[in-house]
Amino acid sequence: MKSVVRNVTILMTVAILFWGLMWAFRSNAPDQDDDDATNSATHGPASVSTVNGKTVVSLSPTAQLENGIEASVVHGERRQLEEQANGVVLNLQPILDLETTYSSAVMNVAKAKAAAAASQMEYQRLAKLNRDGKNASDHAVEMARAAYKSDAAAEQDAVRALAIAKGSIGLRWGHALQRWMERDSPELNALLQQRELLLQITMPASFEGKAPSSASVDLTDNSHVPGHLISALPQLDPRLQTPSYLYIVPARAGLTPGMNLSVFLPSGPRQDGVVIPGSAVVWWQGNAWCYVEEKPNQFARQEVSTENPLSGGWFITEGIAPGTRVVTEGAQALLSTETHPQMQMDED
Repeated sequence: MKSVVRNVTILMTVAILFWGLMWAFRSNAPDQDDDDATNSATHGPASVSTVNGKTVVSLSPTAQLENGIEASVVHGERRQLEEQANGVVLNLQPILDLETTYSSAVMNVAKAKAAAAASQMEYQRLAKLNRDGKNASDHAVEMARAAYKSDAAAEQDAVRALAIAKGSIGLRWGHALQRWMERDSPELNALLQQRELLLQITMPASFEGKAPSSASVDLTDNSHVPGHLISALPQLDPRLQTPSYLYIVPARAGLTPGMNLSVFLPSGPRQDGVVIPGSAVVWWQGNAWCYVEEKPNQFARQEVSTENPLSGGWFITEGIAPGTRVVTEGAQALLSTETHPQMQMDED
């Protein structure tokens, strides 16, 4: 009997100790709510949890530093939307050839005019001498007259050649460039000295209205330069059957003839929104996303509309409010952590 009592006492003591330990463990465990992500971010390198229906990636400050994750506040802007078009850097050799032809035509006209004026004066002088007592023979007068007629015809030919040269410039490059050549303008000299370049911009089929006076041109090194409208090009792009325009851009290292560039043209009314830089966007399952820092060390993925591209990013009018902290560097690391959390944790 004593042994039975002793065994029961031992079992009761073990049970009391077990429940005491369980109570202590439960009382010290974190609540399963928003604090899960915060505690994981503070005390663990990386974790993925669901908070209010959203997938949240939590990273400690040390893990953020190691993965190069940086966030910054996006500010509200009111700006005109932009439409993307294609630009091609043009070879300036045809313009140089036309300028040489035009300059020669201008010189030939000047020479022909001078020759015609001189031969006319000689003809008139001999004709007067012939009338005044035959001081010049009839034969000399006829020879002078023939020379004058020949020089006058040469002058007309030179003038026609100059008109053809002008017309060639206008038909190929537009009247603005034609005027530059006629005036030997500083703009033309900047082109010939390759301080500036010409860009042919073909408008997208959806573009409506007049060509904007300015454009933003993306370069291959992710920088951009401004473009300024010169004139419409008289010829359509045979592949697209849409109008093309001639813009001038400052010369940059790496800009070579034939290079295709993305061009952004202001279009439509001004709207309120925020700019999401290209460095903040990651692509997953065919859509564009960015990460917003909803709480310190907590990041949630947010879809980014690509309907309004800008030079270097996208302008969005809904979904992300001004003042939101958006991850601008290291978003790919967050996507990897979210989509492969176990792999990321094993690596850490």
